[in-house]
Amino acid sequence: MAELVPMNTAWLAELPNPQHDGTTEQIYDSCSAYQTENARFLAKLSTLGQCRHTEDEVWLKAQRDATVKTLEGADNEQDGFVNAARYINQGYASLPDKEPQKAEALECEQIFKDFKFSTRDAYGAEADKIIQMEQNFQPHVAFLTQIGAWQWYQKAVAAARQVRQALGERAFTMGQAVNGEMKAARRATDLAIADLYKTIEAMNDLMPSAELTNLITQLKGIELYARQYIIKDGSNGTGTGGTGTGTTTPTTPENPGTGDNGGTTTPTDPNPSTGGTGGTGDEG
Repeated sequence: MAELVPMNTAWLAELPNPQHDGTTEQIYDSCSAYQTENARFLAKLSTLGQCRHTEDEVWLKAQRDATVKTLEGADNEQDGFVNAARYINQGYASLPDKEPQKAEALECEQIFKDFKFSTRDAYGAEADKIIQMEQNFQPHVAFLTQIGAWQWYQKAVAAARQVRQALGERAFTMGQAVNGEMKAARRATDLAIADLYKTIEAMNDLMPSAELTNLITQLKGIELYARQYIIKDGSNGTGTGGTGTGTTTPTTPENPGTGDNGGTTTPTDPNPSTGGTGGTGDEG
């Protein structure tokens, strides 16, 4: 008979929402692949499947909050305005060397390069750079105004502040979801897994088999991976944690990627994907 090692589920509560969603999906998939006619096992697996479906729906609901539309609109504006200002300046930076305006235009372009600015950056990262670079451009305001670039940069700054505000609001609304529906959905999933694990242990005790041993090994491998690469290393990924861990704050709320529930990872992958939402547009 295979050695009976108690299967722990308390660690699930320590996972941030995206990793909880992905990890519990792995557990469900592994158990679904186990072939058995045991009615108790199948009933509890079905319950887990229903809980997983509910958790998925709540997670996606949190990603589709009303601020997303505002956030995307503000990001599109900051992209357009900052690109307009940069393209105007780049035109002067491309003048022949003898033209006196070229030198200052090159200095302004260097500021963009120093900040490694790109409209492909995540919402908050891009907004922060636009706001911060405004201070660096102060010695060149007269020049940028003369060439018609500064007015567009000021509009980009205003749009960037709107992005920051929308991100703060989104962090709050997602936090509310965590404190309500998400917390309940996570708890139901955890209880369903714990109940299913009891049945697996009982089956292993009464009628051990190579297939059952393999299933238990897979499940404990998922736990080991989560403990080592997500919980221990603090790889909180995206989103807010349901139990106080990995919570998102308004200072970095761009981390939760829209439309991305964290996906699933495999025990052999030490770098789980946690996807974030970057800005749209091309680097100038």
